[in-house]
Amino acid sequence: MAVLEKIRSHSVLLVVVIGIALAGFVVGDLFTSGRTFWSKSERTALSIDDKDVSIEEYSVRLKELEDQAQAQGQQLSDEQRMQLNNQLAQEYISEYALTEVTSRVGLGVSDEELYALLVGKGIAPSPLASQFFGTTDEQQINDLIKRLSDKQIQAAPAEQRAQLLQAKSQFEQLQKQIKSQRLQQKLTTLLSRTYKINDVDRELALGKESRSIALVRTSAAMITDEAAKPSDSEVKKYYDEHQDFYKMQYPLTEVSYISLQVVPSQADYKVALDEKNKAVAELRTATASNIEEVLRGYTTSSKFFSKTFLTGAELDELGLGAEQVAFIKGSEAGAVNDPQLVSDRYDVVKLVGKKMATSGVSVRMIVLSDSVKGQADSIMAQLNSGASFAELAKKHSLDQSTAASGGLIQLPNRYGMVDSTFSESKLIQIAQGSGLNLDTLYKVPVGTVVRLGRAPISVLVRAENPQPAVESYQVAFVSIPATFSPETYNEKYAAMNRILGGGGGFEAMAKKAEKEGFSVARNIPISTQSPALGQIPSSRQVISWALNAKEGEVGQKLYTCGTDYLVIPTVVKHTPAGIAPLSAVREEIVAYLSGKKKAETLAKNLEAKHLASLDAYATELQTKVDTLVDVSYIVRGSEPATFNGVAMTTPMGKLSKPFAANNAEVMVLQPVAATPNDPAAVSAQIKQQELGLARQYSYRVFANFIQNLKIKDNRGRFY
Repeated sequence: MAVLEKIRSHSVLLVVVIGIALAGFVVGDLFTSGRTFWSKSERTALSIDDKDVSIEEYSVRLKELEDQAQAQGQQLSDEQRMQLNNQLAQEYISEYALTEVTSRVGLGVSDEELYALLVGKGIAPSPLASQFFGTTDEQQINDLIKRLSDKQIQAAPAEQRAQLLQAKSQFEQLQKQIKSQRLQQKLTTLLSRTYKINDVDRELALGKESRSIALVRTSAAMITDEAAKPSDSEVKKYYDEHQDFYKMQYPLTEVSYISLQVVPSQADYKVALDEKNKAVAELRTATASNIEEVLRGYTTSSKFFSKTFLTGAELDELGLGAEQVAFIKGSEAGAVNDPQLVSDRYDVVKLVGKKMATSGVSVRMIVLSDSVKGQADSIMAQLNSGASFAELAKKHSLDQSTAASGGLIQLPNRYGMVDSTFSESKLIQIAQGSGLNLDTLYKVPVGTVVRLGRAPISVLVRAENPQPAVESYQVAFVSIPATFSPETYNEKYAAMNRILGGGGGFEAMAKKAEKEGFSVARNIPISTQSPALGQIPSSRQVISWALNAKEGEVGQKLYTCGTDYLVIPTVVKHTPAGIAPLSAVREEIVAYLSGKKKAETLAKNLEAKHLASLDAYATELQTKVDTLVDVSYIVRGSEPATFNGVAMTTPMGKLSKPFAANNAEVMVLQPVAATPNDPAAVSAQIKQQELGLARQYSYRVFANFIQNLKIKDNRGRFY
């Protein structure tokens, strides 16, 4: 009891203590869940209408795009990687928008419809599917799809699983693409049906007649930029009245920066000249037997020796300059040029040999498996007895792509290889390790059947139809670049570093930089989508920094971009999504208003001359009179709409006033003849125009929907 009494006497204190404990627990939980929330936010690459795409998911898809590009032989630059990045972001946005819109209006693609688009059952197959499968045969496609099932992949040999999993991933992507394409087609069709040319426009377009119009037209560029320069107030007025033109879906950052491109010094140019003179001397004494050894002594990657003789057409494909090609074609064997410095390099060329040689040959081949015992010998005997090579190829060759054409391959030359449907890599693929190559094929005597290859593949080959002999060249070249030395680079780096280390704010740095001849760029707009800073290569790192830095902040380090640029950046201003600031669009507005002023000024100047005929205007403008026929109120696209309006409202035979047709062109016209309209023909023309406009406006509607999505692009944190 005593204990209970003691507790009662301190009940208020206990309540307070318990309350504090509970509050601490709740607050602690809030902070814990808050950390989870902020962690999730920080790991979001893209948010579309509050639907988040994690950086992990985004990176996987971006890696797939990069791998696909590299598998096609592309060596991706930083700018190309960012272009793929932007492409992926747009895919996410478009996929979301398409799904959102089509679900609202009840459009979809059923599994049965998707299957029909894959195999062409009842409808034309999707071109994407035909390209992916390489066939339209339903059974073959089904067999392939079965092979890509999880069960079949697990049952496959271990060495094949990675390849099958990759194919499965590609197949899943194909289905998404086909479904998306089908939905887009349905949406476009639906939206197109909502557009009609109204009765007033239809009646006006039908009209009673079409006209032949005599016309003088000229560019407004003859008015100088200075004479047509808009004032600051005019630029501001246009900006204020047209802010809808400058809506931004993404935030914008304006940066200023000091940049320096390191170039060779005079000492560096002297080194390159000495190296060039050495190359010229060594190539002059080199022969076909030791020229490769001579070339190995030069570290540049731009060197080449053709072991075979090249035709003139092949020579043009080497990427040499016109001067070097002309030297080779006009010189005797053994000649070496002594080039001048062009684009900071010396291209030294030697004509090793020259002769007349066939420019191409056709080859027929039959690809056979050695597992069929005696088949190659049997077919060889039939061919030697006069049997048709083409017929036997169609019947027996394992390579269906060449069997269909009787085994024919066109080999127009030894350098570039074959026609647009073939390649040396495909030849090797067909032969499956048989050892076939171009040189082997070229050694096949014309008209003779030979057996090539190695187990398990045999290839029967016959060369035919050699082309006429042409002059061919054996050449060697080495390009000696004039590059900056480490000493030159270090000197420029130190100069830029002194400016950065001097501090005092960006403007103080900029003044020092300009005195030293370095470049200063101001108020350059960038966004998360910008692949590079101006024309500076590999400068995405600067953009990523600027997107996350504070206004007025100067980069704490000297940025090295590519191999030869040094950059000191500062952030001028961050502008949230909405209306672009005038400073970011000023040049665009000035260009538009300047063009408009030029056209209007030229039209007024011409009108003031009171010329009485088109010939007089043509003489004045140093041009000629043109005649356009079948002109009506229907705008054709080759002339601006203003032209149609003036042409159809100017009285027959009368001369119009000079008028600005658009921002680039001034016209004077005269209707010279009228032809009664064929109502049926005009009606068909209007219908065609209506269909085109309907499709065009359907695309605009979808684009407008995308434009109004709430996008948060956080990629600048990661890329």
